[in-house]
Amino acid sequence: MRARIGCGPGIGQGVGRGVRLGVAAIALAGLAGCADLGALGGGGSGPGIRALALMGGAVRVRGPEGYCVDQRASDARRGFAVLAGCALISDQAAVMPTLDGLITVQFGESGSAIVSGNEEAFADFLTSDAGRAVLADDGDASHIADVAATGANGTVVARFEDTSGPAFEGTTGAEWRGFQDIGSRLVTMSVLSFARAPLSRAEGERLLAVAMAELARANAPDAQDAP
Repeated sequence: MRARIGCGPGIGQGVGRGVRLGVAAIALAGLAGCADLGALGGGGSGPGIRALALMGGAVRVRGPEGYCVDQRASDARRGFAVLAGCALISDQAAVMPTLDGLITVQFGESGSAIVSGNEEAFADFLTSDAGRAVLADDGDASHIADVAATGANGTVVARFEDTSGPAFEGTTGAEWRGFQDIGSRLVTMSVLSFARAPLSRAEGERLLAVAMAELARANAPDAQDAP
């Protein structure tokens, strides 16, 4: 499975300066890693890795129950991780999640946090031309359709269709994307459906919510030593 990955463009007008700067940080960090991820999972040894330290140990990524980190597709130094069902990542793992999708996570640099206090403005921005360009893998706003975004309680979530084609071969349909602050860092998370078993709208929303909550728990001060 190979990925088609692009970086976000520059940020236009239409929202407050703080939100523009924050979303610019997303574009600079890379919404989906800004790299060709190559083959996803398969052939790994061991039972699969549930959690992984990123950015020199400054943060950690951990997915919902049944998800493991694909170390080959991830870039720990840059704060980027790919997660999928453990049985897809390792040939020695049998566990699969109830909600079977593909998850990507991108941590921004220290000081990039922008969501808290700007949730509604951030959500509104994502429905604008400039916001759709940020959501697009190739930076072309015309490829993004049916954007629905909401923001509340320290998170912003969006659902949309990217008509330019799947971000990863083997995925299809709508994409769900979430934004949250973890410590002083902005974090972007994406949930995609596998073509073999597409997630319903409710399932995609649920998986994104569960994954964002798990990521926050994994990075809570009292959870740094938890498995």
